[in-house]
Amino acid sequence: MADPKYAALPGIVYDQPDVFETSELPECEQDYTVGEGTDGSTAVETLHISADDAHSQFKGKALDATHVDFSDRITSNRRRGYNARRIEWEVAGEGEEETVMQKYQRLQCEVTQLLEEVQALKGESVGCGDGVASSVELGKQVESLHTTLLDLKLEDTLGAELVAAISDPQLALQKKLINLLESFKQVGLVSEKSEKNKGETMQQAGDGSAILYQLYYAPEHAKLNQLASMATLEKKIDRLENLIGNNPDKLSSLSAWTNHKSVVGSVQVLSARLALLEPVHLDHVEGRLHAIHTRMNSISEKKAAIEDADKQSKVSELYELAKKTEALCSALPEVVNRLKSLEALHNQAMQFSGSLKQLYVTQTRLAATLQSNGDLLSGVQEKFTHNLDIIHKNIGSLDTRMQTLSTKK
Repeated sequence: MADPKYAALPGIVYDQPDVFETSELPECEQDYTVGEGTDGSTAVETLHISADDAHSQFKGKALDATHVDFSDRITSNRRRGYNARRIEWEVAGEGEEETVMQKYQRLQCEVTQLLEEVQALKGESVGCGDGVASSVELGKQVESLHTTLLDLKLEDTLGAELVAAISDPQLALQKKLINLLESFKQVGLVSEKSEKNKGETMQQAGDGSAILYQLYYAPEHAKLNQLASMATLEKKIDRLENLIGNNPDKLSSLSAWTNHKSVVGSVQVLSARLALLEPVHLDHVEGRLHAIHTRMNSISEKKAAIEDADKQSKVSELYELAKKTEALCSALPEVVNRLKSLEALHNQAMQFSGSLKQLYVTQTRLAATLQSNGDLLSGVQEKFTHNLDIIHKNIGSLDTRMQTLSTKK
């Protein structure tokens, strides 16, 4: 039942229960059968991979990564990856017609596998048709078959060009087309313009006949172009490593010149400076240089004028000073004569001042001696007065005793 405090609100249903329950169990108690969520669509390919087979296939195998280097360091040595040597053989799909090379490679692979299986038997008897053949005889027959396949040598028998044409018909067709175009060019049937546009159609020949070729795009060509660009980039990196090397002086000089510690920053600065040397920017640079040259000329002219004004003012000051000292120059001889005549007087005055200094020193010593003698005399007088008082006392006491003695008699 709904809460009474919401009874007056609109939109509340009173004839239905407040809690609704379903007949299903909670999610934690429901049982899901395995395989319910699989997609039965034919567009989805389901792979059946056995974990036990995969484990047994790679059990006991190891990959040596001792000399592997995938770092991005800039060194003169090339990067080394995993040494995985393999030979890729192309096998025709189901329902496709095999070429001669595909059939030859398939037979080589099957004979090699058969030879390995026969060598693994080692002396056991093998059922062969109506009778029983030993593994040794079977091995000899397989080895002879393998030798026959090896002696076949399709490249020597058919020729390298024919084998290449069989293995890669697209490349052979391209070479054939290029050779044909070269032959047409030599006889004058195709112009230079048609050679540039040979990727689309061939222009009409000189006799009015037309040859039409259709070239299809192959992803291998794009991959080869990408690999070629990567090889070019690797050559550039090798050249950069050879130029810089492990010498820190070259890198320090480069970083000091470009104010960048990294090679990438230095290269960016150099590329930016090289971009300024392009013909598009040369006119702008020339205009700025002309403006700077004009400004420098005006500054040099102003500087020369300022320097001339300073020199003129200094010359004027020197002239005024010389004019003021002209009257003094006439009195200089008399002043010199007076100074010479006063030289003896100055010497006597210096001797008199030295004598006065000696007299002052002697007077100071005498005053100090008199002071010390006065202090000594005052001390002697005090001691003499004290001794005199003692003598007077002793005489008085002696007189008193004599008087007492005289009275007693």
